[in-house]
Amino acid sequence: MPGAGELTVWTAALNLPGQEVVHIAEVEGGLEFRVVPLTAVGVCPDCGQVSDHVHQQRWTEDDVDLPLGGREVRLKVRALQFRCGVCDRIWTPPCPVLAPGAAATGRFVEKAAACVRRSDVAAAAALFGVPEKTLEGWYYAHAERQQAGREQDAQPIRSIGIDELSLKKSNGSSSP
Repeated sequence: MPGAGELTVWTAALNLPGQEVVHIAEVEGGLEFRVVPLTAVGVCPDCGQVSDHVHQQRWTEDDVDLPLGGREVRLKVRALQFRCGVCDRIWTPPCPVLAPGAAATGRFVEKAAACVRRSDVAAAAALFGVPEKTLEGWYYAHAERQQAGREQDAQPIRSIGIDELSLKKSNGSSSP
């Protein structure tokens, strides 16, 4: 079993924001890391109150991360479910390192998506050692999230600029 110093090194090497490595194991074809959040608090989505009351916790299973030294990396991430002391709501905040809707880290999905854009899903799946259909689902969900983000960033035209209004007024007032 690795010591605390080795776990600190792996926490730094994996560079998962807000997470700490608490266990490492060699598994067939790679490494498996158990990571936990550095803070155990959440903000209630209903009333906005901060809660440190952990209702329950569970481990995610076999989340994929980028390979290290040619070795497959699997994560088990502790997910915390909180109970609000004010409104009694129970919720699980999203894990910031995991991609929404994918059993993989956000950085893994980003790299795989970049590979798909340059080649195709089959080649990217073979490169990263992920089933083709799985990667296809992750890729299209990622592409939809990016498209929705671009659409949200685009601002609709709310008014016509001064120059256009001046032209319209001057054209309308000068006619006989």
